[in-house]
Amino acid sequence: MFGALGHGADYTVHVIDPAVTNHMVLPDGPLPPVCREAATMTVFACRGEYEPVSFVVSAAKPLEAVRIETEPLNGPGGQWPEAALDVRVVKAYYRGALAGAAAIPTLLVHDENFLAIEPDPTPENPNNMKNVLRGRLQDTEVLQPVAIEKRRQFWLTVHVPDYVRPGTYKTTVRIVPANSEASELTLQVEVYPFVLLPPMLEYSIYYPVVLIAEGAEDWLSGKWTGGGGAWITRQQYIAECKNMLAHGLNNPNIYDGVKNRPDGTLDYTRIEEILAVREEAGMGPGLPLYLMSNAAEPITRALTEEEKKERIRDVRKIMAWGKKRGYPDICWTGNDEAWGDWLALERDSFQAIQDGGGKVWAATINPTFIDVVGDVFHVPVLMSSVGPQLTHAAEQYTPGEALRQMAQIAKAARLEVMAEQESYRKAIDGVHRFGNKIFTYMNPTAGVPLPEFQRRSEGLGLWRVGFDGTMNWAYMHIASNGIVEQRMNYAKVFRTDGGVLDTLHWEGWREGVDDVRYLTTLLDSLGRARGRFPDAPLISETDDWISGIDVENGDLDAIRREMARRIIALADLGYKALPPEETLAGIDRQGVQVTAFPEPWRFKMDVKDLGVREKWFDLSIDDSGWAALRANTGYTRAASGGWGNEPGFGWYRTELPMTRQDAKKKFKYLHFGACDEDAWIYLNGQQVFEHSYETTGLLPAQMWITPFVAPLTGVKVRGKDLLTVRVHNSEGMGGIWKPVHLILSDQKLTNQQVKALVELEQTKD
Repeated sequence: MFGALGHGADYTVHVIDPAVTNHMVLPDGPLPPVCREAATMTVFACRGEYEPVSFVVSAAKPLEAVRIETEPLNGPGGQWPEAALDVRVVKAYYRGALAGAAAIPTLLVHDENFLAIEPDPTPENPNNMKNVLRGRLQDTEVLQPVAIEKRRQFWLTVHVPDYVRPGTYKTTVRIVPANSEASELTLQVEVYPFVLLPPMLEYSIYYPVVLIAEGAEDWLSGKWTGGGGAWITRQQYIAECKNMLAHGLNNPNIYDGVKNRPDGTLDYTRIEEILAVREEAGMGPGLPLYLMSNAAEPITRALTEEEKKERIRDVRKIMAWGKKRGYPDICWTGNDEAWGDWLALERDSFQAIQDGGGKVWAATINPTFIDVVGDVFHVPVLMSSVGPQLTHAAEQYTPGEALRQMAQIAKAARLEVMAEQESYRKAIDGVHRFGNKIFTYMNPTAGVPLPEFQRRSEGLGLWRVGFDGTMNWAYMHIASNGIVEQRMNYAKVFRTDGGVLDTLHWEGWREGVDDVRYLTTLLDSLGRARGRFPDAPLISETDDWISGIDVENGDLDAIRREMARRIIALADLGYKALPPEETLAGIDRQGVQVTAFPEPWRFKMDVKDLGVREKWFDLSIDDSGWAALRANTGYTRAASGGWGNEPGFGWYRTELPMTRQDAKKKFKYLHFGACDEDAWIYLNGQQVFEHSYETTGLLPAQMWITPFVAPLTGVKVRGKDLLTVRVHNSEGMGGIWKPVHLILSDQKLTNQQVKALVELEQTKD
């Protein structure tokens, strides 16, 4: 599906499959095993989804001013906008990692030149490096020409427009060096025919920032040293929230909240300002609010009865404000990472918040919280166990060696340890038993440069372990060593002036969210189908397949494609308005006879409804005096003396157009184009079928135009068989008003197949 192209002796192009991988593409040495040969990059996505592809250019000689040229994707829904395809280059950043600091491929940039890595030796570390800024801390809007001395990785993000039709869309990606000939790759996007649901899990994150006014001192002038986090403007806040939303994160926590004024009243000014900015970016209302309010915030001591009453009163006021504002769930944070006796000291505060109608959230480092405050701790954010496992695995390597072993290091962190250990199971299951939710963090640390592991652990791993969401540390760290030396080991992104730089591990996060969205959509489709088709084999097969998903080691792209296949298959259950040729696939049409009933029929009105009592369906009835009536023209006043708008019954009799030889066919069906309205079918004096409100639930407005099939399976026929049809009409014209056909077959047919055979016969006529 993905591949490598060579262009003479100057350079080769390999495409990375999967794009989100724990393997690092380094400047020299062998390419990782995820680099494969082929000329086409194919991705599968739903409308509105972001999907990545990546390729690497390895140069035999330095390549100058390499441009990546693309045309808009095009397909059955027309041409996509140019903005639907974004191209960036992967840039190394000198940063901490599991085995120590190194130049690590991390940032996704349009302009590779505004950041650089330079030597910065110290007596303790002569190989130390530093990141330096060249010009303004701001990326360009589109990819600039790239110099390739040895090897560079490129990253393409496809954003499928919300309005496109399902199908295959293509474009050409051209690699154009200034000092060598161009080469090409084909990008193919398969758009699925269904819409992804939002994830069933909550995606939050620690977001330590302080919202300030435009023009005030901000993080660019040094206001990012700790405490409340970086000071950012409204413009910066909106840009960062939009970036979160584009990555599936719709509700970061808020480092602010409702304040107590000196006179004891509540001040909503700051939280209103923050909510207005979030809402402008597209976040909320309707979301839970994870606040750090000082009004009624938990403290680590017992409360007096008066303090309890005051806190309950404040919480109720804040909850009333929240509901009016569109935020019905407001959560107060407890002490960070508290556990044991320390956590127990907060019980009175937690209880007061609960009694006031609020909820409590906080990070906690030990699953024993469930025994201490489990009944009043509504959203514990439990530290994951995977971090120490990763660190232990990385310690056997030098920082440089570790970069080539990242995929192996990632295997050391077993996600399902938390699903298997008794202490974690007790906590996770206990929270759910209380009717609450449990999140996780440090699962792993937000900036660990393991994109695939981030996808696995923050995606299907959350579901498998039993977490209801995640709130990791952090979108960006609470402090920075200046504007260039940002602490990327604790960050999803790199902050720039007016925006952020995405990272490889942040793209892994997004893929994890999308994995959960596919699972959510599959489970919803399965639940809906189960009610309508409880006995369909696909239902139980899909249950078994979901249970067996290998979250730890499975091919996540293959798992997602199988989820998509099953979503489509579940939607395909039941009735399908297929063309007749498709409906009859597998049917030997040469062995099927379709015969229209000869006209006219013999007809008699039954104004007093005597026909059933007098057995007008019986073989012995003399119908020679009945009127002749064409069955496919409806009742007419001239033919029947007029039925008008009065309700009544009419009887039809004729013989099956079938010989003794025809009667040997195993399966026989009658197809009625339409009867107005209810119909009872008799063959040789015995009722064999009823098409009425009682048997179908169809109202007269539907009944009179609905074709139906009457199977004659098990009915004895001999040739020259008497067919009698009793019809009841409530108003207007009535009777058999469309053609009737007899279908004889050696194969069993469905109603849809019978109707398809008749349709083809009528088309032929």
